[in-house]
Amino acid sequence: MSKSTGQDRVTKMVEVLHEWQAIERQSMNDTAEILERTKSPFIRIIMEIIRHDSLMHHRVQQFLIDSLTVANVTVTREDVAEVWEQIQAHDRVERKTIALAEELSQAAWAPVQKQLLEYLLKDETKHDALLNQLEEFKRGMSRSSGA
Repeated sequence: MSKSTGQDRVTKMVEVLHEWQAIERQSMNDTAEILERTKSPFIRIIMEIIRHDSLMHHRVQQFLIDSLTVANVTVTREDVAEVWEQIQAHDRVERKTIALAEELSQAAWAPVQKQLLEYLLKDETKHDALLNQLEEFKRGMSRSSGA
């Protein structure tokens, strides 16, 4: 079995990302149809969350496609340094929202509130994880420069 060339790998990745984008577009259409049919505030908020997430997934997938086909993504130390204090401040806010969500989630008793608070907790935790990944990226930049 022969190894894939770099271009073959890029082509395959772009094909899969396009397929995934089609699924995300279908998800946005499906949730829009459900939103039109239901009057339930709980179902509506769940569908709105999913629709918004699908839109963001589609945008990230397009970013990945563009990074493979249009222009390589570069991040300089200056890019990071310019906003790093604000990123750290935002991370502190994210951690506070996690603490609030944990507190409310433990105090909640009704299934609707409990489910939505769990969603918020997971989402805020995801944001914190993204910021931690950015910090790891920053550390990697420092290590690669010998700083």
